[in-house]
Amino acid sequence: MRQTSMDFTTLPSTDRSTVTPAVNRTWPFAGGGIRDVGIEGRYVEEPQGPARADEVIARIDAVCICSSDLKIIRMGKAHPLFADRDLADSPAVLGHEMALTVCDVGERWRDRFRAGDRLGLQPAIMVEGRRRTVGMDLPGAFAEFIRLDGRVLAGEEPYVFPVPADVSAATIAMLEPYACVEAAYRRNCRTSLKQGGRLLVVEMSHGTIFDIEAPAADVTLVNPGDAVMNWTSKAERMAVFPTLEAFAASGTSEVPYDDILVLGPADAVCTEQLAQRLAKGGLMVMVGSGLGREEVVLDAARIHYHELSFLGVPGPSLATAFASERSRFELRAGGTALILGAGGAMGRIHTHRALELRNGPATIIATSRKGERLRALEADFAPLARQHGKRLVVIEDGEAEACVAELAPDGCDDVVVVAPEITLIERGARLMKADGMLVLFAGMPFGQPCRLPLGLVSSGNARITGSTGSNVADQLAVLARVVEGSLELSGNLEVVAGLGALPDALEAVNAGRVSGKIAIYPSLLDLPLTSVDALRAPGQAVRWSLADERRLLDAGEAEKPRG
Repeated sequence: MRQTSMDFTTLPSTDRSTVTPAVNRTWPFAGGGIRDVGIEGRYVEEPQGPARADEVIARIDAVCICSSDLKIIRMGKAHPLFADRDLADSPAVLGHEMALTVCDVGERWRDRFRAGDRLGLQPAIMVEGRRRTVGMDLPGAFAEFIRLDGRVLAGEEPYVFPVPADVSAATIAMLEPYACVEAAYRRNCRTSLKQGGRLLVVEMSHGTIFDIEAPAADVTLVNPGDAVMNWTSKAERMAVFPTLEAFAASGTSEVPYDDILVLGPADAVCTEQLAQRLAKGGLMVMVGSGLGREEVVLDAARIHYHELSFLGVPGPSLATAFASERSRFELRAGGTALILGAGGAMGRIHTHRALELRNGPATIIATSRKGERLRALEADFAPLARQHGKRLVVIEDGEAEACVAELAPDGCDDVVVVAPEITLIERGARLMKADGMLVLFAGMPFGQPCRLPLGLVSSGNARITGSTGSNVADQLAVLARVVEGSLELSGNLEVVAGLGALPDALEAVNAGRVSGKIAIYPSLLDLPLTSVDALRAPGQAVRWSLADERRLLDAGEAEKPRG
């Protein structure tokens, strides 16, 4: 089987049978609340035939609970994924963070898979140009077995990948959420002009030096000087307007642009209006904006979901705006990082990553509103901070201003917001250094105004980024760190349970009773929610080891009736 960047000899993780049984137990969701998952509070037993020619049947070794699962349950039929689907007639099987073992291989795939292959899976896939998600609008892992077909398995870069035998199933299931966090710190938006795209250049004043190659594109110029006219002279199409008023009156301003250059000092209202014209994946470059910390109203959801990018420079060189040092995505080495909303599952992953990151921040300030989550952050990660020689400060959200004033009086090098709250984003922006980075991680509804110091991108070399989701490469990057021993995911696993306890697990996450991750082992039907601390071997360094997992699964196998 072809690999994206890693190749392992795949072996069964335990001696458990890879024979596919005639019955599959699943938790279908047809709408309603958490206790409406399944039928009358129980999983459903469904007949299961062998793999068809285009299918692979895999055993679900472990599946973790994600807050997205709860979001889907809360929204039900109102969720955009189910706009064209009647859940009552066609229930969904949720669960997208999974570890798999191949059990049955259809004829088409016998040259690429075999029974016993261990796999990880990237749930976000593209099908005929449309985004689909395994565990949301395609059947997922709240079950014992899953059928995968060509939508997931086909192509040079399939959405499944092999995993080594000496990594626990719980760790493999946690690769996906960790990969989403990993994606927040890679190059996740554009940092150069789009060749052949739509370009808008607004000159508030003249004097910019056009020292990069102009894209041969569809160009719109507002108040252009001779220099920009010469720079764009080879454009395929060009429209010229003498003033912003003339541009606005033309109707051209309503067209989305791939790139917008704002050259010279534009006020906050003008900058806001121009930013609204960015297309999905758009880039705005500001040269000498003069706004400083003055706030510009933006749609934070667009930064998060539409991969908008903002670059700038005090002036006058346009090329300097695209220099690599003005396109930082990683946390600053030796700096101070503030993680707002660190107490939830994804916030904990951001905190965990920062603590174990080589050449990462020296001080991590982690905030949460809930006292029990604060205590869990301190208990779970303070030893890790000491191990890596880093300072971890765990505080309530309301203490952030005072804490930053004491520890980083010039502001934080990096601010990560892991909660879908505009007030929290605005607070984080105010606590960021002039050359800091603001990472918007948690998604919020579109159309909510958010005041951000966008001018700092130009005057102070600030970065404002957002990301959502991940890809196979992100999961492999996390797996590589796990294999080399520089990242131990078990520190974020708090509870394990069997398939029958799925509703209890969902309720525990929904109510915030569990701060870390919950791993469901579908082969264990009757295991209640159980703290990993109560099950792990005494004195071991890691919270949940492969040996712990195998001991639990072997005990479950021994208790199953024979014959």
